[in-house]
Amino acid sequence: MNTPARRFLFLLSSTRRLGNTEQLAYCAAHHLPAHVEQQWLYLPDHPLPDFMDLRHSGVYSPPSGNARLLLEATMQATDLVLVSPLYWYSLSVPAKQYLDHWSAWLRTPGLDFRTEMTGKTLWAITASSGARPEAQPLEDSLKLSAAHMQMHWGGLLFGTGSRPNDIQLDTKALHRAKSYFHSIGER
Repeated sequence: MNTPARRFLFLLSSTRRLGNTEQLAYCAAHHLPAHVEQQWLYLPDHPLPDFMDLRHSGVYSPPSGNARLLLEATMQATDLVLVSPLYWYSLSVPAKQYLDHWSAWLRTPGLDFRTEMTGKTLWAITASSGARPEAQPLEDSLKLSAAHMQMHWGGLLFGTGSRPNDIQLDTKALHRAKSYFHSIGER
């Protein structure tokens, strides 16, 4: 029996390149099976316009530019990995803005975004200078988003780091990263 090809989309959303969260994501991705496709997008390189809620006053136009690029990458992926440092107990602005655009894509005529997202897996990787409980609001928000979209929740990989490269000192997080995606063969 052939299992469908897995396509992981890593959405890097820190405002600092190669920060602790991104390094933790690379460590986790390194342990994915070789046949798993990976696409990496740095969200600040593909800025989205501010999200405008038009639910009650207009119609959403088909996405263009960076929004179209991100929509297509999202719909082609089987697994979405939000890679965001923990900012004020939540996602970074680029990650939150990306998720806000899901609201438009859900209502854009002809996209059928919800159907396309059903059954995909949403994962999160974050690092913070604080303790793991501080990431609970971020995790809860993403778990609820996954449930709303009828997606699987893959889990949250958390690491500790504030200054550049501190994540390399968090041996427990680096060890957890090795098996973070272990459940991909179960779906």
